[in-house]
Amino acid sequence: MTDLHTHILPGMDDGARSVEQALALLQEQAKQGVTTVALTPHFYGRREAASDFLLRRDEAWIRLSEAMGDQPYPKLLLGAEVAWTPDMSQWAQLEELCYQGTRVLLVELPMTPWTDSIFRELYSLESRRGVIPMIAHLDRYLHVQKRRDIERILEMGYPVQVSAESLSHFYLRKQALGLLEKFDGILISDCHNLSDRRPNLMDAMKLIEKKLGRAAAGKVAAMTDEILMD
Repeated sequence: MTDLHTHILPGMDDGARSVEQALALLQEQAKQGVTTVALTPHFYGRREAASDFLLRRDEAWIRLSEAMGDQPYPKLLLGAEVAWTPDMSQWAQLEELCYQGTRVLLVELPMTPWTDSIFRELYSLESRRGVIPMIAHLDRYLHVQKRRDIERILEMGYPVQVSAESLSHFYLRKQALGLLEKFDGILISDCHNLSDRRPNLMDAMKLIEKKLGRAAAGKVAAMTDEILMD
């Protein structure tokens, strides 16, 4: 199983603060059967130049890689959780923010009301640059955005992520399960630490199997592995 959304890369954002914390998170991922982990630190284009972010990411990656040695950690790939901005389709280094080896970009949409400009810019990522936006934790917006705007995102056909945490909340569970089952949602941990935002895909998969059945759980697990292979 693959986890396509984590904040494990040390010292990059509000996730792992040190290499030691990062290694502990990777060990926990391995215990839960996760074989591939995407490292997706936050990137805010209004606060930092992409070149500076990419340099920081490379330095953190080197520190983590050296500390891992030859231990049996999950396979790692670089990426970023990119906060939406109005001109992001014009960024010179846009492709370098995509998941490593792909043209898929993890995009975090704002919590403020979605406007037409947001949808236009998402479309421009694909039409101008050939970059496919993947929507981070769509479940987070279910109760703060208009239903029509959620439907509009789903109609665009871009891959959407569903946080494992949402399955533990009764008031979100039904909708989150619907996203996974009906819209091929991608289950992610969005893990930051080993306390309140820990790796949690194993518990989520058990709940999916209980609520939707073994076949549905197998489909969700397959989606996490296959999405970057298209």
